[in-house]
Amino acid sequence: MNGPDAAARASLAAVIERDLEAITRIEPALHELTPEADYSRCAGVAYALHNLYCAMENSFDQISRSFENHIVDREQWHRELMLKMFLEIPGVRPRIFPGEVRSLLNELRSFRHVFRHSYDFHLDPARLNALIATWRTGGQAVAAALSEFVAWLRGESSVSPGSATAIAPEPAAPQ
Repeated sequence: MNGPDAAARASLAAVIERDLEAITRIEPALHELTPEADYSRCAGVAYALHNLYCAMENSFDQISRSFENHIVDREQWHRELMLKMFLEIPGVRPRIFPGEVRSLLNELRSFRHVFRHSYDFHLDPARLNALIATWRTGGQAVAAALSEFVAWLRGESSVSPGSATAIAPEPAAPQ
């Protein structure tokens, strides 16, 4: 497989692990809201959801940069970046995620966009609770896929992160 050298792979693995640690630290802030939750409680949960996706997107960006998987449409780069994580790039890298988590990541990406760019909108506790429930249902699969990709980067796994397909890890470059 083409791609980054051993040092760049180790660096990418460390970045992804740091992002996974951030996700683990953020998750406790994702507590269910009551229908009458005030703005500050809703804003706290919304900020946690925003940061959760930002931690994942940082990994997506670093993966894309490391494997020369350039973003073409700068107007839609957040969406394009996320979608590229579902692509296997033959001879370069396996896909990162199985298709089953696409809607979860897309919902979080969409929410992050609205939260970041809309300064005067209503934070609906029911909508926030739905996003939290969606994360609790599929978030473990997202984290597991990123962890599997880290193992693949280190040559510790022969399983493609986004599927159950066995692939040969790239041998480490001679030092």
